[in-house]
Amino acid sequence: MTAVLSTFSLIGSVLGGIIFLMLLSGIRFIPNNRIGIVEKRFSGKGSVKSGLIALNGEAGYQPRVLRGGLHYLMPIQYVVHMAPLVTIPQGKIGYIFARDGKPLEPTQVLASNVTARNYQDVEDFIKNGGQRGPQRLILREGTYAFNLVQFVVITEGRVYSLPLSREDVDTIQKMAEVITERK
Repeated sequence: MTAVLSTFSLIGSVLGGIIFLMLLSGIRFIPNNRIGIVEKRFSGKGSVKSGLIALNGEAGYQPRVLRGGLHYLMPIQYVVHMAPLVTIPQGKIGYIFARDGKPLEPTQVLASNVTARNYQDVEDFIKNGGQRGPQRLILREGTYAFNLVQFVVITEGRVYSLPLSREDVDTIQKMAEVITERK
């Protein structure tokens, strides 16, 4: 009888330890000079139906980024991709390219930023009619917390993005080369 209780006690301790480690694995630390881009692996609401950003709690890339500090996300359900803050040096500018949003009209070359101009809030950008493609507004010197799944930022010295595929990397690199050639 004592051996059986001892075995149950051992099993309970091991299970308790496993549960504790799983809960502990949900803690994410984001340094102050970086952001965390959250990807939800599964959801009862299914996957994103169109576009890249999950605006309604679906599985996929989430619109909000995690800023510096400690955060808790359910282990296994979420992946956090670390990315740098977008920094535009003094006297320089940054060009913005939106990956998701309404398509440009056939006569447009640059996106209209009349109603959607908040690039640091992806949900606001998309819900207010933000258009995908090159943006009319440019970034001035400063530091920004952009969701780099939604936006690609090209500066003179660096390209800020979270690559989604090999073709994506090639396309972004070509865009940066064209901007460099045109000075």
